[in-house]
Amino acid sequence: MRRAFLTAVAAAIAAASGMASAHEGHQHKYMGKVLSVQEKEIQIETTDGKKVTGGLGPETRYLRGKAAVAVTDVKVGERVVIVVVEEKKVQKVKRVFLGGGTAGAAREHKE
Repeated sequence: MRRAFLTAVAAAIAAASGMASAHEGHQHKYMGKVLSVQEKEIQIETTDGKKVTGGLGPETRYLRGKAAVAVTDVKVGERVVIVVVEEKKVQKVKRVFLGGGTAGAAREHKE
């Protein structure tokens, strides 16, 4: 009986570790304020106080409303939403959505 229990526990641990690696590649969105931004990295503090750091690269897109902007437009203290994907155990930022879109963009999204 004990051996069957230990075998079941080992199988559960093996399955859980497989699920963790299968999680790679999924998008996660984080909302918060920019703590720091450099050429290759951004760190934000989420609305629940967690710090999230992600790598920035040539594939990262920056948007204010519908308009594309540059990484230099991202300022410390600004509210953002970042879309992060884990690839090879590295958090890569795919999108950075900046607050304060144009008034026209706000009207377009109004219901």
